[in-house]
Amino acid sequence: MYQLKRSATLFRQLLQTLKQNYPVEASVIFINREFTLYQAPLDEPIILPTQVNRYLNDLNKFPSKLNDGHRKLAQNLLSLHQTKNPFTSVPEYQYDKLLKGMYCEACKSMLLSVKNNNFVCGKCGGHEKIERAILRSVSEFMVLFPERKITTQSIYEWCSADLSKKTFCRVLKKNYKALGTTRDTYYV
Repeated sequence: MYQLKRSATLFRQLLQTLKQNYPVEASVIFINREFTLYQAPLDEPIILPTQVNRYLNDLNKFPSKLNDGHRKLAQNLLSLHQTKNPFTSVPEYQYDKLLKGMYCEACKSMLLSVKNNNFVCGKCGGHEKIERAILRSVSEFMVLFPERKITTQSIYEWCSADLSKKTFCRVLKKNYKALGTTRDTYYV
């Protein structure tokens, strides 16, 4: 509810800046029909999925006429719309300068050893199946380097684990489609 109050306050401030005087009523509207909110506070402006149609019908009951002020507000809001999220900036990174290796999913430690088809963390004692850990690393590799092909060699280098290349090859063949032949094989 703090986020709702903050958003309403910021919107009111924006309207004042634009020299527009309109009342603001803020509500949280949940539109996913499968969503359930247990013990929802009755005194908060929350519209649940089962209440959306009634809420919209109630809004439509109020007679309203659009005037030039409304159009001006719409134009101002459209001109302020930002298509690029300023909070998604990713820092620069290069493959050669990144630390390579497998890490514990629980505590992020690089102190892993292999025991019975599992990685065991030397710091927290966490266990993870080798195949699952490799697939997790492949996913991270694909996110960080979408332009690079997924090959046995590239994943072997990226994971830098105490495992044979055959293990990586087996996991990749089992979970991805192989394209190419022999040394040129890559996975999608």
